Amino acid sequence: MDPLSQLFAAYLESVSNNVSKVYSDSLNTTISTKVLQYHDTEIRFQHQMWRIKQDSVCVNLIQDSTQYSKCTQQAKSMFNDICIQLSSKQNLSAKGRSISNMYCNATLTYKPMVAQISQPKAKTPQQLQDKLCNQLILASMQDNSEDIQKQKEAACASVN
Repeated sequence: MDPLSQLFAAYLESVSNNVSKVYSDSLNTTISTKVLQYHDTEIRFQHQMWRIKQDSVCVNLIQDSTQYSKCTQQAKSMFNDICIQLSSKQNLSAKGRSISNMYCNATLTYKPMVAQISQPKAKTPQQLQDKLCNQLILASMQDNSEDIQKQKEAACASVN
């Protein structure tokens, strides 16, 4: 290929790459991953076509229900705060308006996972007696000794 053809080919490739990049950026056609720090919580999410992918929010914490719940609730709050901040700006570019709309849409549609883990309630004396009876029934199935049979009868006598 002669030098003039090579130069023209390089120019065309450069122009097409720039046009493609501008088009891709304006429509947000590629999946983008964001990691934002908000109130001591690292919030990860992905977006594409100016929509936050709901199932990607805090997905890195999904194995720990408590942390995942906290992160998703913080994400909801963060989306709201960013929406308010960007909406109050008057001279946003087209891309800025798209970003603002993305966060405002997430404010309306994103549903965080709410989980609360608490201590189990104390067992009543009747529940403890039922448990002992069941354990002794199981033990008597494995061992036919007279001692275990007597313990089972005594424990299960007060059940029901």
